[in-house]
Amino acid sequence: MKKGFTLLELRIVVIVIGILASIAIPQFLNAVEKGRVAKAKNALGLIAHAEKMYRAEIDTYFDVDSDNLNGEDDEVDLGDYIELTSVDEDQDWIYSTDDITAITFTVTATKAQGANSGATITLTQDGVCRGDHPLRGRDCTEPADD
Repeated sequence: MKKGFTLLELRIVVIVIGILASIAIPQFLNAVEKGRVAKAKNALGLIAHAEKMYRAEIDTYFDVDSDNLNGEDDEVDLGDYIELTSVDEDQDWIYSTDDITAITFTVTATKAQGANSGATITLTQDGVCRGDHPLRGRDCTEPADD
């Protein structure tokens, strides 16, 4: 007698693996996106901290864009106040500041690519988190009505 699996048994195994994969893959992708959001929120906190350090020295906030977070030239950048290399090398998010005055700022992370591309998460000088990214978390309030 030959040992082995019948065609029916193999089909059942393939179907079960397909069902498990259809459940697991979306959960995995959701977890990866939540990790990217956590990375952006951490970067926003670092930038906000660097902004406060800059303001303590210069008495105004710094206008952030992707070129002056951690520059390599002799100009002043926020990387002079706190280590921002990981933020500068982030390929998933684009960081900038908006609404800069001498006493206020809003740091914005905009999703650069992939799922939810163009979605934003913002952090103000007071630590108020907002945005339209669906996975921004409970500690971020609803988007501001403009």
